[in-house]
Amino acid sequence: MRRAAFRTRRFRHVRALRLVLLAIVALGLAPGTFVRAPNQNRTDPAEVQVTPRPERQGITGSLPVEGVWELTSDHAGFGGFSALVKGEGPSLIAGTDRGLLLDLDLAGGAPRAVPGSFRFVGIGTAGRREFVDLESLARDPETGTLWAGFESQNLVVRFPRSGGRSILAPPAMAGWGVNSGPETMERLADGRFLVVAEGYAGSDRTVHDALLFPGDPVLGEKPLAFRFIGPPNFEPVDAAELPDGRVLVLLRVVDFRFPAVFNAGIAIGDPRQIRAGAPWKVRMIAHLQKGIFAENFEGIAYVPSPADPQRGSIWLIADDNFSVFQRTLLVRMGWDGAAVP
Repeated sequence: MRRAAFRTRRFRHVRALRLVLLAIVALGLAPGTFVRAPNQNRTDPAEVQVTPRPERQGITGSLPVEGVWELTSDHAGFGGFSALVKGEGPSLIAGTDRGLLLDLDLAGGAPRAVPGSFRFVGIGTAGRREFVDLESLARDPETGTLWAGFESQNLVVRFPRSGGRSILAPPAMAGWGVNSGPETMERLADGRFLVVAEGYAGSDRTVHDALLFPGDPVLGEKPLAFRFIGPPNFEPVDAAELPDGRVLVLLRVVDFRFPAVFNAGIAIGDPRQIRAGAPWKVRMIAHLQKGIFAENFEGIAYVPSPADPQRGSIWLIADDNFSVFQRTLLVRMGWDGAAVP
């Protein structure tokens, strides 16, 4: 009887310990939408080191790896990169889930962090609370206007080049999860906006709620609702449009061990096939899952070649979750439309 009671207590202890470890991992993946006090060093300039890495093994598929870099900084707010979009000319804009942006210059042979560009764009509210969980970015190449998707409250914020901001919580996104909202947002060349929820739509772990806005989401126009269908257990975390009108969707799956293990995939789909209420399927063309590439990739962008816009580079950025077990990686992959029919 005593032995049975001991086994029962031991089982409960082990189970409780596992739940605690799982909670730690989950908290690491969800840094939170509210910050009680601003980071003391947030306004300080960030010195960012961009170090090339030799690794090339760990990616399968039809996209060749052309470069890998690790980004590091002593700045207290550096890390947590969860969004990526093409900037002006050969450049990128990376966003963090602490509400900061960083400009990356691609004009040279290697990416370079633009000095003084690490800036806060989170949303201040009454008191000392702030909305900072920026998870997606989109940009109009003609006007330079930038849009950001914030989780928890499922907000879309517009940042014109001239300054200021406009904020809207689209009603069609009101039912999306607290920590699984507008993780994917892309402005298409025709001015429409593709927005996909990170969370699953029900118990089917392939289906996600998705919206296609006819224009700027902040204007309040009613979007077309459809279902995004991805590989089982993968969550959509970002998207980038290609020159031929197709869209690359970055996907992620998390193995909740300690420390957490990540797999990422790149899928392709044609938004011209999207229909109201219907499923929109994508297919996987690359898989990142081994070695240095087993990281939490959350941002993707396409940068065309100046010589031939139909060809260019696909860029990925990883979210280190401010963890000593993870890294901020920037990966460049080649794109030749003929290679992926």
